[in-house]
Amino acid sequence: MSGPSAETLTRQAAASDPRRSAWVSANAGSGKTYVLVQRVVRLLLAGAEPSRILCLTFTKAAAANMQNRVVERLRGWATASDAALAAEIGALEGQRPDAARLALARKLFARALETPGGLKIYTIHAFCGRLLHQFPFEANVPAGFAELDDRDQAELMAEARAQVLGQAARRPDGAVGRALGYLVARFGEQTIDDALSGAVAERDVIRKLFTGPGGVGDAAGAARELRSMFSLGPADTEATLEAAILGDGIAASEWPALAAELATGSKTDCDLAAAFSAAAAARDEAGRRAAYLCVFTTSTGGMRAQSRFVTAATRKARPTLAAALDAEMARLASLLPRLKAAVIVERTHALLTLADAAIEAYGRAKAARGLLDYDDLISRARALLSRTDAAWVLFKLDGGLDHILVDEAQDTSPAQWDIVQRLTEDFLAGASARPSHRTVFAVGDEKQSIFGFQGAEPAAFGATRRAYQAAHQTVEKAFEDVRLQESFRSTAAVLKGVDAVFARPAAHQGLSTDEAVGTVHFTTRLNAPGSVEAWPIVTAEKAVFAEEAWDAPFDRVNPQSAVVRLAQRIADEIARANREDGTPFGEILILVRQRKALFEAVLRALKARGVPVAGADRLIVGEHIAVMDLLALGDALVTPDDDLALACALKSPLFGLDDSDLLEVAPRRPGRLLEALRAGPPRARAAYEAYRAYEAEARGRTPFGFFSHLLSKAGARRAYRARLGHEVDDPLDAFLDLAAEFGRSHPPTLAGFLRWMRAAPAEIKRDLDVSSGEVRVMTVHGAKGLEAGLVILADTCGGASAGRGSPIIMLPRPHAGQDAPEIPVWAGRKDDDPPALASARAVVAARAEAEHRRLLYVAMTRAKDRLIVCGHETPRKRPEGAWYDLVCDGLAAAPDVERIETEDGAVLLRLKSGEAAEAPAAPLPERPRSEPPPAWLAEPASFEAAPGPPLSPSALVAEDGEAPAFVPGPGAEAARLRGVLLHRLLKALPEVPEQRRGDAAVRIVETAAGVLGEEARAEIVRAALAVLADERFAEVFAPGGRGEVPVVGRLADGRAVSGRIDRLSVSEERVLVVDYKTDRDPPPAGEPPPGPYAAQLGAYAELLRQIWPDRPVRAAILWTAAPRLDLLPEPGPAAAQLSLSLG
Repeated sequence: MSGPSAETLTRQAAASDPRRSAWVSANAGSGKTYVLVQRVVRLLLAGAEPSRILCLTFTKAAAANMQNRVVERLRGWATASDAALAAEIGALEGQRPDAARLALARKLFARALETPGGLKIYTIHAFCGRLLHQFPFEANVPAGFAELDDRDQAELMAEARAQVLGQAARRPDGAVGRALGYLVARFGEQTIDDALSGAVAERDVIRKLFTGPGGVGDAAGAARELRSMFSLGPADTEATLEAAILGDGIAASEWPALAAELATGSKTDCDLAAAFSAAAAARDEAGRRAAYLCVFTTSTGGMRAQSRFVTAATRKARPTLAAALDAEMARLASLLPRLKAAVIVERTHALLTLADAAIEAYGRAKAARGLLDYDDLISRARALLSRTDAAWVLFKLDGGLDHILVDEAQDTSPAQWDIVQRLTEDFLAGASARPSHRTVFAVGDEKQSIFGFQGAEPAAFGATRRAYQAAHQTVEKAFEDVRLQESFRSTAAVLKGVDAVFARPAAHQGLSTDEAVGTVHFTTRLNAPGSVEAWPIVTAEKAVFAEEAWDAPFDRVNPQSAVVRLAQRIADEIARANREDGTPFGEILILVRQRKALFEAVLRALKARGVPVAGADRLIVGEHIAVMDLLALGDALVTPDDDLALACALKSPLFGLDDSDLLEVAPRRPGRLLEALRAGPPRARAAYEAYRAYEAEARGRTPFGFFSHLLSKAGARRAYRARLGHEVDDPLDAFLDLAAEFGRSHPPTLAGFLRWMRAAPAEIKRDLDVSSGEVRVMTVHGAKGLEAGLVILADTCGGASAGRGSPIIMLPRPHAGQDAPEIPVWAGRKDDDPPALASARAVVAARAEAEHRRLLYVAMTRAKDRLIVCGHETPRKRPEGAWYDLVCDGLAAAPDVERIETEDGAVLLRLKSGEAAEAPAAPLPERPRSEPPPAWLAEPASFEAAPGPPLSPSALVAEDGEAPAFVPGPGAEAARLRGVLLHRLLKALPEVPEQRRGDAAVRIVETAAGVLGEEARAEIVRAALAVLADERFAEVFAPGGRGEVPVVGRLADGRAVSGRIDRLSVSEERVLVVDYKTDRDPPPAGEPPPGPYAAQLGAYAELLRQIWPDRPVRAAILWTAAPRLDLLPEPGPAAAQLSLSLG
């Protein structure tokens, strides 16, 4: 790697010069944090007071990182030698320091530590909080207020919404009651909740819209303004326009005759006749209106095309009829857009009425408890600094700040910029000039502005720069506009790929406000090997069955789907890169746009290959299946009549029942499910007893105490680990943390805790900034600021997502003034938009598409050495502007791109740079020893047993050289599925009544058969039913037996063993442990089984003898291909002194 160029060093020096203000546009990886730290250090070295320097960052992590880097730099200066310190300061300032300057530099560390409050490095919200705490009376906020976090805010907002609903129920004739009644009559609960959440999120806008300068007063005022903007007349209401559809149309008495006339014509005429007949037959007005509109409109609500309306033959034969229909078509074409506009106005009116009431209730709740949320911090600080009578506050701030630095400036919202500008407006005013020099510094990159949903506007970065530049020119003060284009992170290949992609106008649009098209990057890693690859799109295998079973799980992922195939290919490449190229797992980053199917599939594929993976970077606790189980159990305990909650809990590891168990007791039961369990078969009765035990525990404990006991002493955590793996610990631990938090702030009742958990989502945010030797899989938003040697951009075939799921569109009010607040409008289908709303929607879509492209830039520039871009086909056509197409189009135009044809005829694109491999490092000289090493140092260490992952019992006999039962190759997946399905059938069917086993077997196989054809499925069903019907195996499948029994124990040498017994039958005479073998032909009768099989079953038998020492324990293999049951000789291999857990 070569160092930075002279040009870059010059630009860094200009950006960090404490004598002038500077605005830095820094490409990804160009060392912006280094320059920011360098500027702070140079300000301190120039004599600036630490208390008069304010650094504003975007995140708490960034603030902590900057603080640490500044302190570490100053700490190093305090202890460095004179020569080293002189060299560093000379490089920093461009001239050799004298002795006095060296002495000053050594004192800076202590000076920074002794400054009251330390260095002022805050997030913008933290700074606003400190400002408001300092001036609570001037800001009109509660003294000593507390700040709401996201969860508490969501909980408080849920309470406010509940109050509004209660108000509507008590006064249905009031404004809130009428608004809710209007919406409930037209929309479902989730739709209303989504719209209300979107409106309440714009509460600052709504407050300004209703009560600010140029405001409309209330929701009715907003509706009046919307009616004007949509060109609706005073009489154009939803009710009157709906009534006009039939009232001013063709009389209903004429419909039968029209239908009869049209019925003699072509198919198109007959379709119109059928619509008239349906309208005539409708029983109510709504039905008649809908059927009548079908004559003139399409299924999507648009007007029929002429070719799908009255045919030419009918026009010629019946001109009067055709003329009447044409006139009605024209009337409706004018009326329906006004009706759609009126519907939008009235539902927006209702929504804003509810939102206003919810915002008021939320505000009252905050005021009563002395709370401020994050939006309050910004708005109240902004108002404080904007007051005309706040001269004293401004004076105190003016006297306390000399230098303001803004990090990640591209993600600063206009409201936050306004705060910064008000803090600095006297920096350039002669009236407040002081002997000390005062500067403004900002660093950011418009191309990396990806937080539009938090209010960031990339255009504000450039606009603010121009404003500051003009202000400095006015007072003739120095201002540097610096661009850092040289990357310290990425290889030449990666940067060439980035520049090639964004050289095209279609990709560069919205990336920055520069007029020039394209990006310009240079690298300090000139000769480092690197590459960019665009893999061919992964397609799905053609399904071998026409359709899935009707009762297959709705979220089932087909193993041959494009998503799974891509995830498997990514996992294969990562394993290869680690094995062959030596790429550390911790240097691999997989990026997706959303945490959906591909995200989960990649995690599963990596774990299946034994690749260490960090897991999800974010997890909503209440949406994890284990937590949902615990909440369902809580519901069943609080409300024993809630059979659905109980059924959900019964299928969890808390009880261990499955669908077959429930189907045996639940259908046609006379009473509650709990009573059916008590009267059911042994497994059901065991579940009933478990429920009663849980009920007893919950009665005397707090929610934390109950769930903590459940997960530890009751063994639920162990059961969840057995089913879901150790990654289940994260959500379970977070759940317990929430239960403890609830107990500290609320009355610790189980019912209250369940309501609290569901009132607001709780999210685990795992810090993956520092690699721990594991592959990281995360969203591009989460990866902002991270880097990795190998980056795989996997989710590239989707389009921009506008609005993040909210139906609210902010409608500008051009006639109310430039800064007038917008109106939040509940928009519907795009085709229903009036022109003004269509224009606003287009603006929203354009912003989303621009951020979509900036997100691609951020994703590509995370790569240090190698970048892979891949994707999978989706059910829909790939949208225009998909990342995959932008990348491939750009790379294809690069002059030195390689086009490599794959085995299936597709084309892989590749850009390369640097040497084929890095030169090996020179060997380090051997360190001289003061004395010869002891002899034991060169001897191999003796074996010590250490706790580790539990061994599979089949691994206890490693010397057996027999080939494994499953050999990958042609038909391997079918063979694996056959074995899996036979095991599943032999577990489930013994609990199903004999007369129903055939149907149950077919359902199970159809649900999960994957690539198997019909004959293979039928053969599996026949094999399983034959085994169950064979009298020789009656003891194996006797009532009371259990299938898929997990067993864990510890051997005498300390090694842990963990396995799963296919079938366990316990009788008064003996215990029989059976292992199914479905994947090979059995050995001849009388011959011993293969060594690993005998070792596995011998270990199982010896474990079980610790539980049942009073009766013989025998082990057997059931060969399903014969079928035949072979008893193993006793006793099995010794495995005494066990600590056993049997689930």
